[in-house]
Amino acid sequence: MISCSPDSENKETEKEVVIEEAEETSLENFIGDYVTSGYFQREDGYDWTVVRILPGDQNKLIGEVSSRSDLKRPSCSAAFELQLNDSSNLEAMLMNQKVFFLINGDSLEIQTETEEGENALHFFCNGGASLAGTYTKLEEDLDSSQYMNYTFEEELSLQKIKFDIKATEQNPYTTLLVQPEGLEISNEAVVQKVDGGYLKSEIEDLNSDGWPEILIFFNSYGMEMKGMVVGFSVNNGKSMSQISMPELSEEASQGFRGQDQFEIVENSLVQRFPIYEQKGEDWVQTGKTRQVQYKLRDGEASRQFFETNISEY
Repeated sequence: MISCSPDSENKETEKEVVIEEAEETSLENFIGDYVTSGYFQREDGYDWTVVRILPGDQNKLIGEVSSRSDLKRPSCSAAFELQLNDSSNLEAMLMNQKVFFLINGDSLEIQTETEEGENALHFFCNGGASLAGTYTKLEEDLDSSQYMNYTFEEELSLQKIKFDIKATEQNPYTTLLVQPEGLEISNEAVVQKVDGGYLKSEIEDLNSDGWPEILIFFNSYGMEMKGMVVGFSVNNGKSMSQISMPELSEEASQGFRGQDQFEIVENSLVQRFPIYEQKGEDWVQTGKTRQVQYKLRDGEASRQFFETNISEY
C-alpha cells in the first residue's frame, strides 16, 4: 500500500499552480497585432494584412485576420480559436486542417504541413492570396484608419424608422450588427454571428401594420450554399424584435439541395430553389424550380413566418 504524505500533496499542488501560471504567461506573450510588410508602406497604397491575437476564454486565444479595407473589399478575412501547442507555437483548425502559428521573437509565421492545409489558407482570401507567410508584431497600436470593422454596410429606412446594417465576413461566420434609429423606447443595437456569407438587405412593411420589417439574407459556406434569413420587426414604433424563420415543411423540402434564394415580393417573403432527384448515389437537377411563399404573423413569443403557398415551374 502506497500513501502520500502532506508534504508530497503540497508539492503536487504547487507544481500544478506553477504549470497553470506558466501557461497563462505563455498565452500573454502571444497577444498582439502582427502585420505583413505592406503595412509599413500603407501610405503609398500598399495592401496589408493583420493577424490580431486576442485573449479568449479558458486558457485559449482568438485569432482574427483582416486586410486593408479602405480602398477595396479586404483580400483576406477570417476568425478562429487558437490553442497553445508549446512555448512558441499556437495551432488552429481551419477547414478541418491543422494550421500552425510559430512565434520567433517579434516574428509570426503561419504554415501547414499538408497540401490540404495550404488550400485551407487560400480559402479565406481572394485573388490568389493566402494567410500563409511571415508577419511582424507591432509595438505601437494598429492604425485603424485603413482597417474597417465591417466589410458591408447599408442604411435602410421606411416609415421614419432607419436601420444601419453592418456585416463582417470572418469565415466560418459573419458578424452582423443592426442599429435602429427612431424607435420610441429602445434603439439598442443587435449583434449576432451568422454561419454564412452576407448577400443583401431589404425593408418592407410585411404585415401592413404601419411599421417596417428588415430582412437580411445570407448564404451558408460550402457546396450547397443554403439560403438563410435574419429578420427584425418593429413593434408599434417603440422597439424591434427578431422574426422567427421556420424550417422547410416536409412537402416543400422534397428534392431540396440548397442553392436557394430569398427575396421580398410585394408583402411576402419568397424562397426559390432548383429541385433535385436522386439517381443511384448522385443527386441531379430535374430542371424544375420550387417556389415557397411566406407571410408574417404574430406568434406566442415573437412574429414568425409561415408557409402559405408552394408551387413549381
